[in-house]
Amino acid sequence: MPDEVVRFFQALGSTVLWSIVSIVIVAIVFEILEKRYRLLDEIFKENSIAAAILAASFVIGIFYTVAQIVIH
Repeated sequence: MPDEVVRFFQALGSTVLWSIVSIVIVAIVFEILEKRYRLLDEIFKENSIAAAILAASFVIGIFYTVAQIVIH
């Protein structure tokens, strides 16, 4: 197999692996927030925009952090 194809599959595997790691970390953090602060109730039942922004900032922050770890 050519080197370009091997590097492509290595990069693809790395991308899939780190994507799964990021999703698992986000799921764990979101579950912790849900158990502690009842985040989904705040967002959907109370229509709390602040809670939605808090949840989104955690998700974006975790994805950004993992992306920076992978890049460097």
